[in-house]
Amino acid sequence: MSQLLLRDATKAPELFDKSMKVYLNLAEAEVAKHYNFVKSVDVEAMESYKQARN
Repeated sequence: MSQLLLRDATKAPELFDKSMKVYLNLAEAEVAKHYNFVKSVDVEAMESYKQARN
């Protein structure tokens, strides 16, 4: 999605520049959220994240 917005913003910055910046900020925040979650999980707690199988 970021790549598509960047391409559009390059062709028509008056239409897509703000959207691209907002989307990239949201994407960066999502990546940081996932990174911090993965880094904070203890190996011992991994058992709690496994799904029960039928």
